[in-house]
Amino acid sequence: MVDDDERQIHFLTDCIAADFPQLSIAGVAHSVPEAEKLIKEVRPELVFLDIDMPPYTSFDLLKNFPNPFFSIIFITGHEDYALKAYEVAAIDYIVKPFNPESLHRAVSRFEQHHKNNHAATSLETLLYNYKIDSNKDMKLTLPKGRDFEVVLVRDIIRMEGEGNYTHIFMKSGKHHLSTRQLGIYEKALKAFNFFRIHKSHLINLDQIIKFCLAKPTHVIMADDIKIEVARYRKEEFLQHISNDKRFFS
Repeated sequence: MVDDDERQIHFLTDCIAADFPQLSIAGVAHSVPEAEKLIKEVRPELVFLDIDMPPYTSFDLLKNFPNPFFSIIFITGHEDYALKAYEVAAIDYIVKPFNPESLHRAVSRFEQHHKNNHAATSLETLLYNYKIDSNKDMKLTLPKGRDFEVVLVRDIIRMEGEGNYTHIFMKSGKHHLSTRQLGIYEKALKAFNFFRIHKSHLINLDQIIKFCLAKPTHVIMADDIKIEVARYRKEEFLQHISNDKRFFS
């Protein structure tokens, strides 16, 4: 457990002791140098890791473990940042002040991912995304049953929600089925020029090839699929594309 906030450590320790008998706390660190030493000594399976511990961040710790042997549940006070950086890498996190329900969800996902050895893939994707200079090179980790697939965000044309699953359609013509809901991807990809044009459709605005304002207002995507713009999303959608010279010259 790594956090520079003693109150959070005590609260998390109490929650784990009360609700997770399968977990035992091997040690506590309050800084990145202390955490690096502790992790190398005890070799944990799971690390609860605070993102911000001035003058360091969690990335200063992770770069010292290029081939991590442990899973991570990040602790953050910055929900927007967490959604952008961690959801795209399928990394679990809890937001301060966290509650037992969010902790249960994160631990449950850890147990599933650890069983399937997904931690290394997720952390590799996270570290790659942290180092790149452009959102256009961002990678997305897609949970798919017992496996993960990693794709470039820019190569996604659109996503279509179906209950607890999301269909992802790529420029290559490949189709992925993710075991995450469309709403999760909507929050994660908002910063990458994606827009939820309809309750079931999240599209990459860069992959629109035609826009028709006549009723019913719709777009044609790069895979030649026509998608109608929901009436309640139309005004916001038009604001998003108002400066796109492909449609308004």
